[in-house]
Amino acid sequence: MGSGSGKGILAASLVYPFPKCVGIEYLHGLNQLGLEMIKYHSETFPEIFKTNTTVFEGFKKIPELHCLEGDFLKFSWEEASLILANSTCFSSELLTAIGLKADQECKVGTIIVTFSKTLFGLSTDWTIMNGFRRLMTWGIATVYIHIRKTKKDFDSIE
Repeated sequence: MGSGSGKGILAASLVYPFPKCVGIEYLHGLNQLGLEMIKYHSETFPEIFKTNTTVFEGFKKIPELHCLEGDFLKFSWEEASLILANSTCFSSELLTAIGLKADQECKVGTIIVTFSKTLFGLSTDWTIMNGFRRLMTWGIATVYIHIRKTKKDFDSIE
């Protein structure tokens, strides 16, 4: 969420064998950079993948990369296993909207990583690990990891 030029989805695709990595960016110019990155990646990565089997051990195939443009609150998160929210500049209202949407749509085991702030509006189905500080390109930020531990099915309660 707030995938910018796509560096985060590229990095994720290189360190873990996700079948698909999807970035959602609201700003057209940044999303275009992400699309260019995907084009370059799709042209160069097959050879890198083929010649570095030790590095990519456990990868069954090259992950699909996608950069989508628009409001990330309007896309489905039901398939997400890891969500990175570049949330340092997000308002309290947006962090609440993200928390409520995550609570409705994310499956058990989903991990959400935020910077500088935790999400609001999450149910007790989530655990938030203590924040740790890391140097980012813009300065030092606190990283928070939210993990969905359970998902109560309120529709089945009479």
